[in-house]
Amino acid sequence: MTNMIFRVLLGATLASTTACVMAATHQAVVDELDKTKKILDDTQAAKDELDKKATKCDGDLTLATGQNKELVSKVEVMDKSVEQLKGEKGDLIKERAGLADEVEQLKKLRAASEARNADYKKLLDKLHKMIDAGTLEVKIRNGRMVVRMPSDVVFPSGSSTIKPEAQKAITELAQTLKEFRDRKFVVIGHSDSTPIKSERFPSNWELSAQRAVEVVKLLISAGVPPTILSAAGQAEFDPLIKETNEKHKATNRRVELVFMPTIDELPGFSDAVGKKGK
Repeated sequence: MTNMIFRVLLGATLASTTACVMAATHQAVVDELDKTKKILDDTQAAKDELDKKATKCDGDLTLATGQNKELVSKVEVMDKSVEQLKGEKGDLIKERAGLADEVEQLKKLRAASEARNADYKKLLDKLHKMIDAGTLEVKIRNGRMVVRMPSDVVFPSGSSTIKPEAQKAITELAQTLKEFRDRKFVVIGHSDSTPIKSERFPSNWELSAQRAVEVVKLLISAGVPPTILSAAGQAEFDPLIKETNEKHKATNRRVELVFMPTIDELPGFSDAVGKKGK
């Protein structure tokens, strides 16, 4: 009986102990599951936060990429602008150099013009007496100073022999011309439109040219250096006025001594020759 009771009590005790152990284990498992769930929840929250940050970073990256492309485009435009400015600067430097050359050329032209005007004035002063006497006249024609003598005063009709009274005037003119040794003079004979035909002068070309030659020879014999003189005939092809009467014809019959410009007095001539020579 006693053993029976002992066994019953032992079984009850074991059952109670087993129940307690099972209850404790269950609670531990539940607690562990709660902890795991919390960890998972926290992990998911952290993941969600990281996803948000990743999305924001993607947006920031896209924006930064767009801004970078815009900056690259601006830099390219600025590079082109810099190159353009460099080109414009080079053009300005060339233009400035060109202007400096033009100013220098203008200075030279002004100096040459002043020198030429001084020579004109000096020549006029020297010839003043002859001009007043009506022996000759001085004009500016086609930009050149011209000392003009009527052919009828210098030569008999159809002849190239200088009249004695004209020889004195030309000799007097020579005394002035020989002072201008740095100048060139061209003596040009002109006729009217009436044709001439003789054994010596087949046309007005020969007559006008020979008259110029005779004047040059007389100037040289009076002391003018031959190196500054030349002769030419123009015949009737450079009239002063249109011929409608004998008075007009007499005006066109003339001998001219042309005061020739020097090279530096011809605007742009030296530059033009220089460019062709390059």
